[in-house]
Amino acid sequence: METPKQNPEFEWIAASRQGDSQAFGKLVEKYQREVYGLLFRLSGNDDMAEDIAQDTFVTVWEKLSSFQERGPFRAWLFRIALNKLRSFWRRKKILSWLSLDHLKEDGQQSLEETLADPFRDSDPANSMEDPHLQKQINEALRLLPSRQREVIVLRAQDMEIHEIASILGVAEGTIKAHLFEAKKKLQQQLQSLLSS
Repeated sequence: METPKQNPEFEWIAASRQGDSQAFGKLVEKYQREVYGLLFRLSGNDDMAEDIAQDTFVTVWEKLSSFQERGPFRAWLFRIALNKLRSFWRRKKILSWLSLDHLKEDGQQSLEETLADPFRDSDPANSMEDPHLQKQINEALRLLPSRQREVIVLRAQDMEIHEIASILGVAEGTIKAHLFEAKKKLQQQLQSLLSS
C-alpha cells in the first residue's frame, strides 16, 4: 500500500475533506478522463457520460468524508460512477414504461461507438487496427449479459480483480467467474462471427 509520501493523492483527499476545492480539483483532473471513459464505454452516449461523470464528482465532493481508506480511492470513485449510471438507466427504463415513445434518443450511439476508445485517435498506433475486427468485438461484447460486460470493461480499464470486486460490491471469486464466462463467451462469439 502506498504512503502519502509516495502519492500526493492522500494529501489531496485530506485537504478536500477540509473543504479545499483546489485539492479536489487535482483529484478531478487526475480521474476525470478515466471516469468519463468508463461511463462512455458502458453507456455509449457522450453527453450522458459527461453528465454522469460530472454528477459523480459532485457526489464525491459531498460524500468524501465517508470515504474509508481501507480500499483505493479509484475503486470507491468507480463504484459511485457505476451506481450513478445504473440509477440513470433505472430512471430511463421507468420513464420509457410511462411513455409511448420508444424511439431512439438523439445522440445515442451504436455499440461500436459505445465501446470504442474516445481517446483512441490520440495514439497513431491504434489507427492501424482493423475496423471490421473492432466491429466484431463490439458485437460480441453487446451479446454478453450486463454484469459480465461490466466486469470485462472494467478489466480492460486495467482494474485489478479486487478493485472490480470492490466497485461492483461482490466477492473476488464472483468476479473471476464472470470474467471466465465472459472470456469464454467472447471467444465463442468471435469464432462464429469471424468465420461467417
